[in-house]
Amino acid sequence: MGKALLKESPVFVMSPAATGDDINDALVIYTGFGKSPFPRARGNDLVTRYGADQGADLKSRILSLMEELGQPILDEKRSKKSVTERAIEQLRPRHPELSETGLKALAWTFSFGLR
Repeated sequence: MGKALLKESPVFVMSPAATGDDINDALVIYTGFGKSPFPRARGNDLVTRYGADQGADLKSRILSLMEELGQPILDEKRSKKSVTERAIEQLRPRHPELSETGLKALAWTFSFGLR
């Protein structure tokens, strides 16, 4: 099979909907995780990488995840775990599409907001 066959095959066409990999990569890009000393809202970088429509969808999804992280923690018990660790523990089962890297980018951004 040559490259031309792969490019023409509808199986390999990216759908406009974001995949699990897209959201994890987008979290890293949007926050600057691993590149910036502090979280930054890099919406233009999402547009550059994914295009205007998908970039806007991913940004909206990221902002929703961040809002969800900011909800009150359901664990009433005192714990030695940080607020960030407990918030991520609550988010993880609700979003199995998030990888460890995506969760770390969210946790980093969330914990910076607590300072």
